[in-house]
Amino acid sequence: YSIAAVVLLVLVVVAVVVAVVFQTKEKDVEKQIVAATAAPTPPPTPMPTSERWTMGVREQIEELVGMDKVGPGAPADTPYVKARDWLLEEDPMQLQKDSPFIVQRYLLALLYFSADRDGEWRHCAPSDDEDDQECKAVVYDQEGMPYNDTFARMLSGASECDWYGVRCPGGDNFVREIEMIENNMTGTLPSELAKMPVLQRLSFIMNELEGTLHAEFGDMKHLIDIEFHYNKFSGTIPDSFYNADNLIRLNLGGNMLDGTISPKIKNLRSLVGLFTFDNAFTGEIPKEIGELDYLSYTRFSYNEHNGTFPTEIGQLTNLIELYSQWNKFTGTLPPTIGELTYLEDFFVNNNEFRGTLPIKFYSMESLTYFYCFDNSFSGTISPLIKRLTNLERFIIRRNYFTGTIPA
Repeated sequence: YSIAAVVLLVLVVVAVVVAVVFQTKEKDVEKQIVAATAAPTPPPTPMPTSERWTMGVREQIEELVGMDKVGPGAPADTPYVKARDWLLEEDPMQLQKDSPFIVQRYLLALLYFSADRDGEWRHCAPSDDEDDQECKAVVYDQEGMPYNDTFARMLSGASECDWYGVRCPGGDNFVREIEMIENNMTGTLPSELAKMPVLQRLSFIMNELEGTLHAEFGDMKHLIDIEFHYNKFSGTIPDSFYNADNLIRLNLGGNMLDGTISPKIKNLRSLVGLFTFDNAFTGEIPKEIGELDYLSYTRFSYNEHNGTFPTEIGQLTNLIELYSQWNKFTGTLPPTIGELTYLEDFFVNNNEFRGTLPIKFYSMESLTYFYCFDNSFSGTISPLIKRLTNLERFIIRRNYFTGTIPA
């Protein structure tokens, strides 16, 4: 019996040990399953550690656009980060930290990643094919005539001065002009373009760019030309634009802008061309416009302007074009328009003007085209019209004129 008892005791102990071991392993397996299936908190994406990231170029980019946009933890899918990664990792040129062209090359890459939202640039988009790094595109000469030329593709290993739409006419390889016309650009313009040190011209005509006009553009001391017509910009004209006293041309036509034209327009003393047509601007044309001594071309047409023409418009003695059709202008034409002796194109049709044509109207000896149809003008056409020897079109239908047109 004692032997049997001992055997029985051993069997009980073994059974207990086996049960404990089994339960312990079972719990370990459960822990492993839980650990394997639980969703861990993802850590921030670490900064790459290649040599290029520690050579001083990255720090210049961070200082240029801000740590919040390109620093550790910044979202990886933004144009800012994409441009940074391209410059550091993919750019065949591999600029060193002492290069004076880091800023402009990064900003041009930022422009591409910001304004290619749909990935369908019409001209000279980047190519992964090493044998396809050049392209042909239509560009325009100083007279606005189109011609074909050959360029390096965007983000190629060539100098950015050779990329499509980029011009460095100063001979020092600094970018002074960006012109990309009808290029199917979508998305927004980065405000940091204003940090290009000597940029003089921004031209993005006939694209699909949207967003508001960046106030920073008005602070560019070298900027002389803004051509943003036929895009989808919205909002008002920033106050800073009225401080750009070197600006020669401001073309914002064909967008979705609104608000009024500020009396601060008088500050643009160098302005030759002012184009705000085909938007939703309201209010009067400020009398201060008469202080723009060099203004030669202006188009306010297809807006919601109202009120009367300011008499000060007669001070614009260099004016050649005055387009103000399709608005809600009222009152009479001021006699001072007779001072516009260089005016060739004068369009006031489809407004609410009334009264007679002032006698001084017939002093505009350069007048070539005059459209005043669809208003409420009245009176007769003076025999003095014979003074207008350059007149080719004189369209006055749907008014209240009486009498005959003198031979």
